[in-house]
Amino acid sequence: MSKLDTLRQNPAPSHGEKNPEPAGSLDALRAEARRRLRRETVSTVMTCAVMVALVMLTFTESLPALRGNMFSSNFIGGFLTGGFAVAATLSVRQVMSLRRALADDRELRRYFARENDELTAHMEREIARTFVRAIPLLAVVAIFVGALVSFEAMVAVAATLVFLATALLVVKLSYQARYRTGAEAE
Repeated sequence: MSKLDTLRQNPAPSHGEKNPEPAGSLDALRAEARRRLRRETVSTVMTCAVMVALVMLTFTESLPALRGNMFSSNFIGGFLTGGFAVAATLSVRQVMSLRRALADDRELRRYFARENDELTAHMEREIARTFVRAIPLLAVVAIFVGALVSFEAMVAVAATLVFLATALLVVKLSYQARYRTGAEAE
């Protein structure tokens, strides 16, 4: 039996869900959308708060100068601000989409149909695989660009890449363990 068949037979319930309703009912979809809306709203508020704090620290020049060079500190601050701005924009877009879905039943069904579309899921998996394969090349480019800015920027990029590679490995190992446990239970 494939992993996909195992997931289809034993879908994992959402966190905090004690008695899940039938997956196709409109009330269940609405409850799931409300849960997601709460999470996305909290995520948006936290992301915006961190971004505002970072902007305030950057503009007041309260960030510590790395090796006495404010240019590299400002570069890192700008990079992080841009990253948080993108994350906040995506989160706000998701909140707006969920609000639209909760306002109209047809839009709610369309939202979950789009999310559960197998072609879209396949494309997302392929994009993720391609990105994971491209990480070494992207890492070399990022470190090179960081080295052009300053030594500190290069070290910050390298440390970030090591952290992300470690996080990717932990996620991969946890999913493998979860699938192995599910296969042994059958």
